[in-house]
Amino acid sequence: MKKINNIRDGFHLNSKHWQDWKKNLPVLPSDLTEIAIAMVLSDASMYKVSREALIKFEQGYQQLDFVQHLFEKFKGYCFMQKPGFRMHQTGPQNGQIKSAWFKTFSHSSFTKIWDLFYIDKVKTVRSGIIIENINALGLAYWIMSDGSLHRDGRSMILHTQSYTEQENLILSDELNKKFELHSTLLVIRQNIGLSPFLVVTEIDFMN
Repeated sequence: MKKINNIRDGFHLNSKHWQDWKKNLPVLPSDLTEIAIAMVLSDASMYKVSREALIKFEQGYQQLDFVQHLFEKFKGYCFMQKPGFRMHQTGPQNGQIKSAWFKTFSHSSFTKIWDLFYIDKVKTVRSGIIIENINALGLAYWIMSDGSLHRDGRSMILHTQSYTEQENLILSDELNKKFELHSTLLVIRQNIGLSPFLVVTEIDFMN
């Protein structure tokens, strides 16, 4: 098992040195706040540590450059000095990079984002999440994280299947209202496992 390094610049990350440093940091700037909200709306995860929250960013190996870009944006709020990698442990890709990730430290700025999404530690979508928090910048990051080209070659799919059908309806409605897009909800019902349906949001940019 790889040893976790909790020492930076000679001080443990829980030391008074680093805790005082965190306390003196400014709040997250508005552009980074919007990007963070968009990434949590996508597939970034959050954890509550003591009173404050942190964000963990992780993307597959095809998105390594995107993870590095995100790290450059948020490194002022990280103890990590570079992204980490998860490797395939078995199969034909054994030893190859599976994903890249990094996490922020816990901070009051991230707790405010936590409060937008989490109810009883479960990520949810509530009315107003796009209308009140996502502009063109956030939409661009959401698409870079979750978007793909539809097989028709003229539409974009946002892979939002981690949300319920009702939550996806909220997202589709708010995308249409705020950005004048033409999104609809495509529901694929499956009878395997614990996922009775797969939901994606299709956005037609041609109309």
